Amino acid sequence: MYQITRFATLDIDLFFNLDEYRIIEDFCYGDISGIGKVCGYQILFFYISDNVEALSIDEVIDNTFLCDKANQILDFLGFDFKIGQSFKLTNQFNYRFKDHIYEDHVRYYYVFDNIFITLGINLEGILVSFEMVNNQCIINNRLEIFRS
Repeated sequence: MYQITRFATLDIDLFFNLDEYRIIEDFCYGDISGIGKVCGYQILFFYISDNVEALSIDEVIDNTFLCDKANQILDFLGFDFKIGQSFKLTNQFNYRFKDHIYEDHVRYYYVFDNIFITLGINLEGILVSFEMVNNQCIINNRLEIFRS
């Protein structure tokens, strides 16, 4: 399972060179302002005051370089699953909510240890997206959607 303390030390510079990503100084994530550091549009690190608050990985399956980087990030965080590989829901991952807003995959939402995690799994059972948030305002904004 993941190592919660690793998220606090997560930094895009551990995985990408400065010329491989762009910095967006005025970036909003979950209605919260901060700084986005983005590789393409597929891998996003969201910061407030130099602290990583969110990580989003999406649409990297068809890009070998980005898929490899995404899996390096997941490994750094201590997860034993990989983007592009089969994912089975287990007792360890009892989702609180799920949605099917994309026609090709289902997103499962988890909250534990004050961390919000979203896993996107396609219809073939392959993990295709990952999001991890530790900012309580963003988490509350997300949960409010499910409560309404």
